Amino acid sequence: MAHTEGAPPRIQRISALVAISLVAIAVGFAFGRILVGHGATYRVIAVGIASGVLAWATERRGMLVATLVSAAALVLAVTWLAVPHATWYGLPTLESVRALGTLATLVGAQAREYVSPAPATPALVMAGAIAVWAAVFSCYALAFRAQSPLLALVPPLALVVFADSVLDDQIKPIYGVLFLIAALAVLFADSLRRIRAWGPVWSPVAGRDRLLPVAGSNARRVGATALVVAAMAPLFVPGFGTTSVLDISRFGSDNRIRVSPLVRMGAILSDTKDNNPEFFQVQVPPGHLSYWRMVALDTFDGETWQPRADPGAEVQDGIVQVPSSNGESVTQTFTMLDDLGYSWLVAGGEPTSVQMDDTVWWHPLSSSLTMDGWPDKGQSYTVTSTYANPTPDQLRNDTFGPFDPVDLQLPTDVPIPADVVDTAQRWTAKADDPYDKVMAIMHHLRGPNFTYDASVHLQDNPQALADFLHEKKGFCQQFAGLMAVMLRSLHIPARIGLGFTQGEPVANETGTYIVHGHDYHSWVEVPFNGYGWLTFDPTPNFSDPASLTYAAAATSIQCVPGQGHNCGGLNSGHGGNHNKGNQGPTRVGDVKAGITNRLLGGEQAARPPALGGITLSDLVAVAIAIAILLAICIPLWHWMRRRRRLRTAHDTRTLVLAMYDVFTDRARELGVGRSPGETPDEFRRKLAATDTLDGANEPLARMTAEVVRAAYAADAPDPGTAASVRRDATEVLHALRAATPLRQRVLGRYRQD
Repeated sequence: MAHTEGAPPRIQRISALVAISLVAIAVGFAFGRILVGHGATYRVIAVGIASGVLAWATERRGMLVATLVSAAALVLAVTWLAVPHATWYGLPTLESVRALGTLATLVGAQAREYVSPAPATPALVMAGAIAVWAAVFSCYALAFRAQSPLLALVPPLALVVFADSVLDDQIKPIYGVLFLIAALAVLFADSLRRIRAWGPVWSPVAGRDRLLPVAGSNARRVGATALVVAAMAPLFVPGFGTTSVLDISRFGSDNRIRVSPLVRMGAILSDTKDNNPEFFQVQVPPGHLSYWRMVALDTFDGETWQPRADPGAEVQDGIVQVPSSNGESVTQTFTMLDDLGYSWLVAGGEPTSVQMDDTVWWHPLSSSLTMDGWPDKGQSYTVTSTYANPTPDQLRNDTFGPFDPVDLQLPTDVPIPADVVDTAQRWTAKADDPYDKVMAIMHHLRGPNFTYDASVHLQDNPQALADFLHEKKGFCQQFAGLMAVMLRSLHIPARIGLGFTQGEPVANETGTYIVHGHDYHSWVEVPFNGYGWLTFDPTPNFSDPASLTYAAAATSIQCVPGQGHNCGGLNSGHGGNHNKGNQGPTRVGDVKAGITNRLLGGEQAARPPALGGITLSDLVAVAIAIAILLAICIPLWHWMRRRRRLRTAHDTRTLVLAMYDVFTDRARELGVGRSPGETPDEFRRKLAATDTLDGANEPLARMTAEVVRAAYAADAPDPGTAASVRRDATEVLHALRAATPLRQRVLGRYRQD
């Protein structure tokens, strides 16, 4: 029985493109779930599709060339996704390469710190894009280059399985079904290349191509049945719907409320947007409200702020051994309203004594109190603290108090972006003393150009500092981290205070406040001689009530309310509520007239966007530049490839055959390419039948005869034969070009039929 003709090459190519696109979409949707937000998923899908299309487009090139082109495109893609600000009109630069290197060093730490779904930080987006790109590219190479479709499904399947293993909140078989469809598409595309006897797949009917109902009907039934069975089978498998054996996202899930140092702040604020638990209650004398410090972070390694290792000393007889400082003694009583999963004890000001029915430890390096174990619901303790209350003039005439050299250190192995240092110097150019420099930076960050938004996912690392300066939108972690780094770059000691804002007042109970999860906060602390560490909060709409006399804000501030963090600032001395919205300027405390204008120096106008900022006009310019570059490079590449083919011919026979290959290649650009397996004489007859040669039939016949003799004759052609073939080929191409429409002549240089 005669075998029917298989699918034509064009259909095979299209089926391969569709199959790899389905794989990219399936993997992107499944793997993108490990990052927060649909935007991250869509970017991962776009990266996967780009990788698949590029692998498809370079299939007919060598594997080395395809891999190099794919690697270059990957660098361009991750640059656009992760560090767009470090590009030059969308193109990678040396700065962007360094920024990507910095992000690469952060991937491991962020992967260990976050649980899935994790914030779409630049480092994690970069890692996800690389993983999906590599999986899709290797899938195409294994399926259609190595012709191993089952092995090709392993890389993308690994990403799908990984996403399922770290996400156990709910069962979503749709991702498995989508990947199964993509896998079947890969197998189908491979079968078109392997099996030519399943029956015609496409056939011209009434001038159109449509799928014949008789084409592989049994195969379609088998495929549809397999798809349905595979989609329904998990429902009947024992254990479907149970949690995983190794649950890496719920370690320590004993219903205690946990917070960890600054790196976790973004996730905690996001979690408390809808679930805002009560942490503790505090009772304090009227007029002595403050932030409640949990721990001070004084070490910045270029990635995160952390407290130094400090074993501390046990508090004896309730007395905390701290240096004496000027200020008023205030007593606060804290009562736990829930079971907490951390050992720090919060306190306001500088604690001097603590009373608690448990062993308490004082850690001077981080100015923190800890207990043995964790605070339980209903447990209480009392702290007496010293509240410093200097005036701006007292601090302006003072020097920095005792501090450790660590409080001035910045990382050396991960350099701080130059833009951060330059901005700090520019903002403080008109400040006459250290105190005014601190206030200048704080006022700029609290000014109208910066916006508080707890939904922003940024890490506290040098690259994120540059991102924050460019975007001008973030939450307390970005504001405090940037200000502390700026101060240290000016040789001003600074650290990060981590704890809670004052909380919300309890109705009809004077001096009683409830502190919730959305009150979790960070700020900056600077030491002054005789006053200890003083609070300076650069986050818009936040002010420590204890700092009003020396650090009151006098600038307009903006806040995006309802984002899961207390945006209230001060309202008659009380903590605000995150649902109150924007409360406008805060003008409190003894601030001399003209201080703000003198410090800001008229720099309230928005700075022009950085060179790497991508706008719509930039994208248009980049697109035009890329189009021009491709328009020049593609024809140039074809010309160089043909020249190389001719130059590598070492004898006359090889040269004649190479000339004929170049001739057929250029004829293909004109829409009359030579089909695979077509003999030179068959190709001559096809050209002659087109009635486009216009008198060039004789040189075409002469050239064809010489090529056949060069290919099959025992004797090598003489040197004059090559010159004759060159002249005949030129004459035939001239006739073909004259009969070819301009559109085909132009497009043929870029798309060969």
